[in-house]
Amino acid sequence: MWIICGTASVILCISGWILSAKKNPKAVWASVCSLGFVSITLLMEYRMVLEWVNKEDWAALLDVVPYMFYVLAGYAIIMLAANVAAMVVIRKKAKLSD
Repeated sequence: MWIICGTASVILCISGWILSAKKNPKAVWASVCSLGFVSITLLMEYRMVLEWVNKEDWAALLDVVPYMFYVLAGYAIIMLAANVAAMVVIRKKAKLSD
């Protein structure tokens, strides 16, 4: 499930950039939805780790969790920066057109 949500967040981020290049006002919604899917992706990852703890699957925790933090932190930072940058571009274009 987290793969689907992560893919949706990337697709929505790219569509937000495309819509902002076309000066479409719906670009803000694409960026907001992308950030929503980023948070859902992080929650799904947390749920997966919680299931491993409940099943006492310590091998999975020891193998995955130490490296998963860096990947998820990088994903969240990059997606946040990309979506905020898209929103800033949209605001600048809106101010220039006024």
